[in-house]
Amino acid sequence: MKRGTKIGWFLIALSVILSVWVIVSQSSDASQATESGLVLSDDGTVLEDYTGNGGAVTIPDGVTTINAGVFASKDITSVVMPSSVTSMGTGVFSGCTSLASVSLSSSLNGIPEETFRECLSLGSVTIPDSATSIGSNAFYGCASLSSVSIPASVSSISTDAFSGCGNLSNISVASGNGAYASSDGCLYNASKTRLLLVPEGKTSLAIAAGTTTIGTGALQDCTGISTVSLPNSVTTIEANAFTDSGVETITIPASVTSIAAQSSWTPSTIYGVSGSAAEKYAKDNNIVFVVLGDNQDDDNNDDNNDDNNNNNSGGNTNGDNNGNNDGANNGDNGSNNGTSDGDVVNPDGSITHADGSVTTADGRVIKSATNGGTASHTKDATPTTADGIDPRYFLCIAIFAGGIGVILYSRFNKMKYLSQNHKDRS
Repeated sequence: MKRGTKIGWFLIALSVILSVWVIVSQSSDASQATESGLVLSDDGTVLEDYTGNGGAVTIPDGVTTINAGVFASKDITSVVMPSSVTSMGTGVFSGCTSLASVSLSSSLNGIPEETFRECLSLGSVTIPDSATSIGSNAFYGCASLSSVSIPASVSSISTDAFSGCGNLSNISVASGNGAYASSDGCLYNASKTRLLLVPEGKTSLAIAAGTTTIGTGALQDCTGISTVSLPNSVTTIEANAFTDSGVETITIPASVTSIAAQSSWTPSTIYGVSGSAAEKYAKDNNIVFVVLGDNQDDDNNDDNNDDNNNNNSGGNTNGDNNGNNDGANNGDNGSNNGTSDGDVVNPDGSITHADGSVTTADGRVIKSATNGGTASHTKDATPTTADGIDPRYFLCIAIFAGGIGVILYSRFNKMKYLSQNHKDRS
């Protein structure tokens, strides 16, 4: 009987010792997290919060996910991210005005929306080869950002990813990218037939030969460019291509047959060919139109004259194009093909909107909005963790309960023995 009681008390003492050990170890972990300022999940794979005082930050190896807004508006100056990190939530570094240097993980799957929003001191960023997307307002307001290199892996860039980057003058795309290309520091589709984005910090523009379309928002907010000359390959200027730009004089060749509405843009002078779409646009918008000399536009005039000789086998190319675009002109001029935050301009010129709908460059809907037409919101895939009970406590409780059970069992047997002995004596 006494042996059972001793075993019971031993188990109780063991449970108490183990409980103290768990408490001490947890306290040690907590003090370490407080000292570094990095708050990690129990398994160390998720960076959940940052409580440090700023300065240089090195994220420990083993972290695979950084939760949304972890460093938002913190006074950090530099960040080194290990290759183990594969994903980040939205706005991780948003509002970090002192952040000047970032070393991103070589395994990062993309730059989420508002990641570097208003990081005023950030001069350059190397986007890793693993990234496939650059989200809405990812670099919004990065006033010191002067250049960006897009790796071959990126296949999706939001229309407003670089909005407010007034010093950005060069975007370069790595060879082998199947969706995008670059020329003169500007962003094009892969075949360089559509001009997608001119960095806001550029002061001059040389549009690539072979470009046929000046895309929606291509020169939006480009206040440093005052003169633009379109090559003879251009046929279409999409809606709001020059919105809020500083372009004062523009030369538009006769090859351009479609000029859509341009909000918040009124150039002082348009140069072009008499009877062209450029002249019509100038007159419709009360803009001074200057007819180019015959010698400067012999080729364009010849092309337009060929329109009257459609039966000639070799000379009607531009005439056919002009005829085919007649119906498109009205649609383009009447459409408002603007984009909003979260929209993505696809390499083919179509636009994927935040509500899930997809429209062509001229505004035709080719995919309806999801969720009954309301804007869809994708739940942040960043995992979250709750403060669970350490499983070691359950072991302590089990041992403690076992000790109590052994003592009670021993006491019960002892009482039973005494009772039986008392009966035998009676």
